Amino acid sequence: MVANSLRASFRDLSVSNVFVYVGDAVRADAIPAEFANQGASVRTVASSTHSPASFASLATGCYPPTHGVRSFNDRLPESLTRLFDLPGVDTRFLNSIFAYATEYHGSDVDPIHSVLNTEPDAVSSPFEGLEPPFVTMERGPGGHAPYGDHTGTAVEYFEDRGGDRQTIQADYERSIELDIEVFESRIKELAERGILEETLVIYTSDHGELLGEGGALGHNDPMRPELVYVPTIFRHPDVPQETLGDTSFHHTDLFPTILTALGRDADWDQFDGKSLVEALSDTPRPCFWENQFLPDKIPGISGRLGYEGVWDSGGGWVRTDSSRLDRYSVLLGKLFRSSKRRYMRRHIGECFRSHWWGQQTFGNPGFDDDQAQSVLERAKSDARRGERRDLSEAETERLRDLGYLN
Repeated sequence: MVANSLRASFRDLSVSNVFVYVGDAVRADAIPAEFANQGASVRTVASSTHSPASFASLATGCYPPTHGVRSFNDRLPESLTRLFDLPGVDTRFLNSIFAYATEYHGSDVDPIHSVLNTEPDAVSSPFEGLEPPFVTMERGPGGHAPYGDHTGTAVEYFEDRGGDRQTIQADYERSIELDIEVFESRIKELAERGILEETLVIYTSDHGELLGEGGALGHNDPMRPELVYVPTIFRHPDVPQETLGDTSFHHTDLFPTILTALGRDADWDQFDGKSLVEALSDTPRPCFWENQFLPDKIPGISGRLGYEGVWDSGGGWVRTDSSRLDRYSVLLGKLFRSSKRRYMRRHIGECFRSHWWGQQTFGNPGFDDDQAQSVLERAKSDARRGERRDLSEAETERLRDLGYLN
C-alpha cells in the first residue's frame, strides 16, 4: 500500500532541517496535479476553518479546544510546547501573506504573531541568517483574497469583482499559481545553499476557500468540505512521490511528524495528533470554527457563529451550536454590510439554505452520528480558553484589509 510505503520512508528518514510552508486559504482540489506529484500528497483535515485556530494547531499538535485559540484575540498559553520551542535548533515564523500584493498595508505586526507568541524578524526569507539545524514555518499568500493579480485589499477586491463567479474562480487559480511560485523560490534557496537534501519540505494550508459554494465567498461561513479539506505535500528525495486518496492527515499530526523526521523523542501524550508513522488512517477527525460577527449587546442575539464537524476522507458530519436566530441575524448583516454582498444577494436562496440547517452530512463519511458525537466529546474533554487580548487599531485595520472583519 502507498500509505505503508510513506510510513516506512518516515521511519528511516533523517533530516537536519524542516521547512513548513502554509499557503493561506488553499483548498485541496485547487492544487495542480503536476505540483502535488512532486512529493507525497495526502488530503488533510484542517483543525479549523479560521486561520488563528489552525495555525495554533499546526504549531502545537493540539485541537482548538485544547490550545484555546478561537480568534485573533486569543494567544497560545505559555504552558503549551510549540514548534518554535524546539531546543538545539534555530526556529522562525515568517508571515509573507502579502508577498505579491503591492498595496501598502503598513509596517505593523500582523496579529498572527501575537496568536502564536512569536516575534517578527526583519527578513524577507524564512532561511535568512539561519544555519542548520533549523525549523521554520512560513505563512504564504496562498489563495487568500485579494485573488490573482489584484493589488488592493480583500475588501476592495470583492467590491470590485465580487459579482462574477467565473472571474473569481479564475483569479483564485491565478493566486494558487503565484503562491506556488513563492514556494518554489524557497526550494531554490535551499538548493542554492546546498541543504535541500537535508531538509524536509512540507507544503500545506490553514483552511480552504469558498468560491460560490453555499452562495458564499471566502471562509467566514458555515463549515463545508471546500473549507475543511486542504493539501499536505511532503518533499524529500527519500519520500515517495505518491498521492494518497483513501486516507487522511490532520493539522495536529504535523508537529509530531516533524519530531519523527528530526529523530526527536517527546512526551507524545501532549499532542492530540500523531506522527505520520502512526497517523495515516481514515480515522474521523474534528474541525472547529467560531467567529463573532455582530455586537453581543443586541437583546436575544449573541452575534456569534459556531460550527464543529467530524471528517474522514469520504466526507463529514457538521453541527452548529448557534441558534437559527443568530445564524440569520449574521447572514442579514453580511447581506447589507459585507464586501461580498453583491455575490450573496445574487445567490440569496443558497445563502439562506446553508444557514438554515443545524446539522448536515457531506459526502459519504465512514462513521455515523453517534461516532461523530463521540469524536467531538473526546476532542473537547480538555477544553480551555486562550489568553485573551485586545487588538490594536492597526491590527484591526490589517484584519479588515484581509476581509476577516467587515
